[in-house]
Amino acid sequence: MILRRWAMVAVGLALIACGFGGGVAVATEGDPTAAATAKPESRTAAGAAAPVEVGAIVRPRAASTDEPRAIDKTASRIEFHAKATFAKVDGVFHRWEAELRKSGDGFDDASLKMKLETDSVTTGSGLKDKEIRSKNFFDTKQFPDIEFVSTKVTPGPNPAKFVMEGNMTMRGITKPVTVLIEQHPVVNGRQLIEGTIEFDRKEFGMTHNAPFNKISKDVEVLMRLDVAAPAPGNTAAGK
Repeated sequence: MILRRWAMVAVGLALIACGFGGGVAVATEGDPTAAATAKPESRTAAGAAAPVEVGAIVRPRAASTDEPRAIDKTASRIEFHAKATFAKVDGVFHRWEAELRKSGDGFDDASLKMKLETDSVTTGSGLKDKEIRSKNFFDTKQFPDIEFVSTKVTPGPNPAKFVMEGNMTMRGITKPVTVLIEQHPVVNGRQLIEGTIEFDRKEFGMTHNAPFNKISKDVEVLMRLDVAAPAPGNTAAGK
């Protein structure tokens, strides 16, 4: 009996030596409650044991507060208007890029970057197109782009209107300008955002005037951007 007990002790020690750290359970004779269950382990790529963190909570990534919005160019439009002695000058820019970033359904944290190709402008008149692209006005060969970068947004007179400040570069001259923004309600997952900029063309080096059909120094730029509405659950109130 003594030899049998010592043999079992020897086997138990051998198992402990071989399975140390591997969670092997050993029970002694006559004590069935002494058995222990191995603790769970996880293995790293290198094969080393790593403890499992019990009860760890994986939180979803928070929605970005500065989301770029997809713009449908086919439903958008950027144009300018200037009064003249005999006929108003209206033009449309057909090639342009814009990046509007905003969170949720608000606009107070929005930012806007725009680049217009000056030689893409048309007025509906070949003579006016030639004049407006010449050195007297846009000078498209030397200055192919007009750029705008916003710097600040403040609330307007009602929740749908905002005042966006930024810098506009035209003919190599950069000046601060103000954009009056109106944000329309979402319809079928799309949202219309309108903006109006007024500037003095002479401040950008466009001082020429025709002798008989004088063009006003004040120019108005209108933009209509058709943008994707925020995804459901990612609005300013839902964050």
